[in-house]
Amino acid sequence: TNYCCDILKELDNKSNIHPFYKYYEMEVSDKTIKNPMDLFTINSKLENNQYRSTEEFEKDIRLIFHNCYTYNDVGSEIYCLGEELESDFNKI
Repeated sequence: TNYCCDILKELDNKSNIHPFYKYYEMEVSDKTIKNPMDLFTINSKLENNQYRSTEEFEKDIRLIFHNCYTYNDVGSEIYCLGEELESDFNKI
């Protein structure tokens, strides 16, 4: 999990991270997020040794992006920030 902590620290240094740090419960008709995830929760799970593998960690990171694309309109500011952060994550 040191590897996962290093990845999270690297993501923390990105300027586009703020919308993904803490989940804000919002409901918009059929776009309600059923499995919310945010970087604060991921950090807490790391600190509490709740990940059994790097794959579980990666799954939660990718859930953030999935939720971002589900909830936000293509081309919106948050959607584009999600794409940038996902691109950064894929390069790590």
